[in-house]
Amino acid sequence: MRSSSLVLAVSLSACGAAPRGADPTPTGMSESGGGSTIGTGTEADDTGLDPTDSVRLDLPPAPASTGTNDTDGTCTSFIAKGDINKQPADIIIVVDNSPSMLDEAHAVRDNLNAFSDQIVAAGIDIRVLLLTSYPDPNAAPEVDTGICIDPPLGGGGCPSTDTNLPLFAHLPLVIGSVQALSVTLQSHGSWAEMMRSGSGKHVIVISDDDAFLSAEDFDEQFLALDPLHAGYAFHGIVATELCPEAGSVGSEYIALAELTGGIIGDLCEQEFQPLFDQLSTAVLEGSGLACSWPMPAAPEGKLIDPESIEVRLAIDGVQVDPFHFQTMDGCSPGVHGWYYDDNDAPTELIACPATCEVLSSGVTADLEVDVACATNTAG
Repeated sequence: MRSSSLVLAVSLSACGAAPRGADPTPTGMSESGGGSTIGTGTEADDTGLDPTDSVRLDLPPAPASTGTNDTDGTCTSFIAKGDINKQPADIIIVVDNSPSMLDEAHAVRDNLNAFSDQIVAAGIDIRVLLLTSYPDPNAAPEVDTGICIDPPLGGGGCPSTDTNLPLFAHLPLVIGSVQALSVTLQSHGSWAEMMRSGSGKHVIVISDDDAFLSAEDFDEQFLALDPLHAGYAFHGIVATELCPEAGSVGSEYIALAELTGGIIGDLCEQEFQPLFDQLSTAVLEGSGLACSWPMPAAPEGKLIDPESIEVRLAIDGVQVDPFHFQTMDGCSPGVHGWYYDDNDAPTELIACPATCEVLSSGVTADLEVDVACATNTAG
């Protein structure tokens, strides 16, 4: 019988679309004693947490003990409650560098700060990655489509540098008129570390031409790059019809936005500030209940035993029983579960794809994180 526990109880609510490309499947389940654990061929204690795909919980330091110790005095009972934050957003912006894109390049330069400010002001933790070239000091201004972003988003080193980590990174690449999608895939190794577990993913292309790569091929390859890309949304500012401002209709971009639930702004209108407002709104509306929570903080002088954590979750009033998996790769299809970011020194509890998918399409969720034991520290 347990003599002490920590319980975190919160109510979450959000709307969102179920992530495409998620593989909701664990690979091994075992029953032992009074609980169930799932892993990659190894047993673990009965624990289950499932995070929501649209909101993140930040747990403040736990208060002093409010319960009773067990008989040997090593475990302490206490209750901690967390604040609810919206799901973070990781945004990749790819800008065509062809000479015909001069006005569009200036529009990105002039509007990207306002775009990010609107999202941050709504309480969303963002990271922005820009794929396009810097200004060319040897090029005439009337043909130079390079971009450098000023503060506060940029780092203040224009015209030659503007990266401002962790908020903003600029990967200087020449983006040909039909190459935006293919260069995004090819450069994955250079920007992959900016993509976070539990964040919403958005890809935005601004081009006056169409893509060489088909929408279906990009979608398949982008999802194959990393399981974290599941549920991404593609958006674009492209031509929706033939017009003097565009080389061709952005048919593949339009198809990709339809495939992923994104939005398209019409480049032919040449009214860019309203289009960036639409993009920021799309990012805001795409933030739902998050798929990760920080580890609860133990009272001063105590250490939480990670193997003592149990999780209970109700989605739209339906109780589910998430299992504890040892790794993300161990998550099994169709089974609710969670895993630690680091089994040896965990800082986060992360939902398996199946749980994230259900949470992202739900309206409300109630979560309880029960920590059975916080022990005295050595000495």
